Order: sequence, then structure tokens, then C-alpha cells
Amino acid sequence: MALEAIINQKDAYRIVLEEYPEGVYVLVYDSPEAAVDGPCQDHLQDNWDIAKRQAREDFGVADDQWKEIPDTFFNGKWR
Repeated sequence: MALEAIINQKDAYRIVLEEYPEGVYVLVYDSPEAAVDGPCQDHLQDNWDIAKRQAREDFGVADDQWKEIPDTFFNGKWR
């Protein structure tokens, strides 16, 4: 499962939270085209609550901005 918020700020266009075996990544994309190359930043957090808190504190993402999306890393490629 992954969550996405489109924020369209100067250094961050899109934030994705995605769960992996090691924890939840906060993936920061700086433009709509960045999905091809992958995120410009990634931060590993222990769980969903901490990841959401980081997105709120660093990028102003409110709880109601998240929408569920398919996982962003599929067959070795970002999407």
C-alpha cells in the first residue's frame, strides 16, 4: 500500500508514503516528471504515524490530503 499527496511546492511536488519490510519511506518528488527517475529525497521512518508526522512537519501535508495509490516501485522501476 502507498499513500500520495500532491502539494506542488517549490522543492516538492508530490509526497508518497510507501511501506517496505524495513519501514515506511517518505518519498519526495520534485516534479510530475520525477516518477520516471524516482524520488529526489527518501526518508525511512519506523511506521505510518511517524512518516505522516514528518510529511506534516516538513511539507505541511494534512491528514485529509492523502489518497491511496498502487505501490510506486514495481518490477525494479519507479512509476
